[in-house]
Amino acid sequence: MSTDTRGREAVIDLRDVSFGYGPTLAVEHLSLRIDAGEFAAVLGPNGSGKSTLVKLALGLLRPDAGIVRLFGQDPVGFTAWDRLGYVPQVVTGAWREFPATVGEMVAHGAYRGPSPLAVFRRSDRPEVRRALDAVGMVHVSGLRLAELSVGQQQRVLLARALVRRPELILLDEPAAGVDASGEEQLYAILRDLNRSQGMTVVLVSHDIGAMLREATTIACIDRTLVKHGPPHELTNKELSSLYGIPVDILIHDALHEHR
Repeated sequence: MSTDTRGREAVIDLRDVSFGYGPTLAVEHLSLRIDAGEFAAVLGPNGSGKSTLVKLALGLLRPDAGIVRLFGQDPVGFTAWDRLGYVPQVVTGAWREFPATVGEMVAHGAYRGPSPLAVFRRSDRPEVRRALDAVGMVHVSGLRLAELSVGQQQRVLLARALVRRPELILLDEPAAGVDASGEEQLYAILRDLNRSQGMTVVLVSHDIGAMLREATTIACIDRTLVKHGPPHELTNKELSSLYGIPVDILIHDALHEHR
């Protein structure tokens, strides 16, 4: 797949951004542009600023310096949230006492504020079923989240993010705690969303091998931008320097022929 994004809209654009928690800088002079249509992976060691980058992009944090734009707008005043879907990391056991069913959880993704018609909205309405169908989870719509595996829970959260048909999906460690089969199912869904539907996918991950295999562009972060480009341009030496330990690239399909 070509990574030429000339003429495309920047969905996330950070320009010379710095932010610190007190005296400790989490990101420093970080510039990163992600264009519409990319399958972009953000890699970096613990404490490198990946989570801070996401919070800055979503307007949850304000930069101490620099400019942040989400679809060309300041995220603090951004209102077109139906253009964006966010999928958080699943924490094992987090849904143990959660009473909602899968269908109800996904329906929550379509919530647009209080409405006198809300009582008539049902978790089996067409957009909810469509989102569940996209992730292969229609058959469990009546179950509670606690009855599902971690991989299935992650796909339900993805369905919740898809219910409004966003242009951009932002995922934070989506494969954490997911077994190999569930991981492949998840990435197959994301590949289809990106390639067949043109959805922009931005994925924060520690899984170097999977990101080299799946992403069309990779941004390596260590408080600032260390490297940004196609996976096949990333070297063992650069990865080893980023993580501070020897790293060998074992899965490196530069042509993405399996995709």
